[in-house]
Amino acid sequence: MWRGETSFTIRHPWVVAFLFGLLHGFGFASGLTAMGLPKAEIPFALLLFNVGVELGQIAFVVLVVLLERAFRVLQIHWPRYVAMLPGYAVGSLGAFWTIQRTAILLGAVR
Repeated sequence: MWRGETSFTIRHPWVVAFLFGLLHGFGFASGLTAMGLPKAEIPFALLLFNVGVELGQIAFVVLVVLLERAFRVLQIHWPRYVAMLPGYAVGSLGAFWTIQRTAILLGAVR
């Protein structure tokens, strides 16, 4: 529950994640078809793509955990502004890409 309220997304986040992944899979499959990949090879290409994405995510999480433990062992303490920098960087890039793609979609930029 969130602020005393509930929703389908809060009760069943796995359904939302599944549908989000399915939608992206269809988009990726249509991109593979547009590139000329034979339809018979698309399921295997999607499988390998997803395996690669999952392995990349696992590697990233392992790297972050190892760095966090190393910083803790070395007793490295960052100033507050350095600790906040990654969040601002991600937010700034996300805002930039959203504005850029909206401008392209509306025809303001090519």
